[in-house]
Amino acid sequence: MANRATRVGSIVLAATALAAMLNTYTAHAADPAAHRPAATGGAWWGIDTVSNVQSGNIIAQTRTDLGAPQFVGRYLIYSSELSSTEAHYIHQQGLSILLIDDPSRTFTSGSTEAHQAITQAKTLGVPHGAAIFRDVETSDPITASYIQTYVAAFAGSGYVAGFYENPINGSFAGAYCSLASSNPAAVHGVLLYSSEPENTGSNPRRSARPHYGPSIPGCTNHTAAWQYLERGLFPAGTWPNVDVDELPARYSDVLW
Repeated sequence: MANRATRVGSIVLAATALAAMLNTYTAHAADPAAHRPAATGGAWWGIDTVSNVQSGNIIAQTRTDLGAPQFVGRYLIYSSELSSTEAHYIHQQGLSILLIDDPSRTFTSGSTEAHQAITQAKTLGVPHGAAIFRDVETSDPITASYIQTYVAAFAGSGYVAGFYENPINGSFAGAYCSLASSNPAAVHGVLLYSSEPENTGSNPRRSARPHYGPSIPGCTNHTAAWQYLERGLFPAGTWPNVDVDELPARYSDVLW
């Protein structure tokens, strides 16, 4: 009886392990070389940049000057867009990718711009479940209507709508909270990527990162990432062309 129970237990464990392997393979089928760091507690530390990290050797520079990042923020839509080659390179470095969308500064058609980002993500083979953060700067004329149509366009796409935003200055917080108040369902599942507080002049190294504590809009929200220091506000010195970020481990699954 004891030996039979041991054999049955072994079979169950083997089946569980096989199922876990298949799930992992499916999640990374778009890029067999992809490797995510283990999802441990606390916040992941990473960088974002407008530059091609492969041609600019930015990951190596970051590791030398700032510390080892766990993810890299790169743009799906921008003047310097993420390519499949660069994405493959990032994954080979053992890093995940935080996807950013920056199609324009006019904010005239949320639906059109969302579909552009979704199409680009599909072209690159980004798996479902990844978030795409629409860049919103403090001077941008974003409205509640734009947010609603941008988010609505993600329905059925398999991707998660998000916004890089300033919750203190500019139009985003007012537009977002107005929509959240009048139509809570319209922002259900939306993730935010906060640019405040900005720790101007502080040490940008991973070893000196602050405790995760982004500013948030004054309404219900899910703030999943924090850019706590921009490259232009680093202390004097020679630094790689990156901003520095934190993302709670519980949100790591929305990275690619």
